[in-house]
Amino acid sequence: MVCISLIIIIVVSIVKLFPLALKVGSDASRITIATDLAQAKIEECFYDDYDNLSVQTSTYYIETKHRLSSDINNPFYAYQRETTVEYVDSNLNHSDTETGIKKVGTIVYWQSPILRSEKKIELKLLISKKN
Repeated sequence: MVCISLIIIIVVSIVKLFPLALKVGSDASRITIATDLAQAKIEECFYDDYDNLSVQTSTYYIETKHRLSSDINNPFYAYQRETTVEYVDSNLNHSDTETGIKKVGTIVYWQSPILRSEKKIELKLLISKKN
């Protein structure tokens, strides 16, 4: 009787872990998708010409924070992205004047199913002026 009770307790404990494991797997999948979406924008900026990445103020938004799809059925509807460009000096500190180096930053946001809060991933790229 004790063995059967112990086995039932162990089995019930294991079964209760499955929903958490599914949420952790889902969260890992969302992190991967967010990273891919950020990487796609960074690569788009990388292949763009230095002069086409304009810095109109001290920090310029190429994209303000927006949903990547307006269709609620699209899987990218759950993600938002913003992208900025700014001048940086040789020490990689922000600069208000042209320095020949621009920093592109992109942030992708999504809701975590585990924490039920907004999470984000940020990627940055330095682009220098070609002489």
